[in-house]
Amino acid sequence: DAMTHAGVDSHKVVSCMQDSGGLEGDVENTILETQLAAKEASGVIILPAASVNNAALRGELEFATVFKAICAGFMTGSAPAICTKCATCGIDEYQCVVDNKCPSAQSSVSVPVFISALGGVVLFFGCVGLIQWQRSQRQMREQVKGIVAEYMPLDRQHAETAGIPLDENDADFT
Repeated sequence: DAMTHAGVDSHKVVSCMQDSGGLEGDVENTILETQLAAKEASGVIILPAASVNNAALRGELEFATVFKAICAGFMTGSAPAICTKCATCGIDEYQCVVDNKCPSAQSSVSVPVFISALGGVVLFFGCVGLIQWQRSQRQMREQVKGIVAEYMPLDRQHAETAGIPLDENDADFT
């Protein structure tokens, strides 16, 4: 038994528990109620509290609150590097202090991945633009050929029927 090994008189513990209300039934703990009444009568209010630079911080003491209070106590330019590094983390100052870097920087995309993705997007749209330009050039050539075919005779038979006499030198160009 742990109590006998620690040198605690188990009979005194059982007697104290019985005197304060016991374990059976829904009975008020008289010792606890006496202490709570004395606390209220004396005006003692127990809150979580910390003192930073002789200023009391009361209420729910979160790491961010205490960390910012400590860092705010330094004169401008004399704050430790961890204060300037982790003050802008916003979400998790504790993790920043532990890891010595903002956790938001971890969740962002690394520079090589960003550059690769940006290069891929530029390459993709460049290829799409090149294909579209070639397509429009091909369509324009076909339209020009169609227009030229309608208005300009290209062989000798059509040239003479169009009213343009052929010279001897015209045979070289047809």
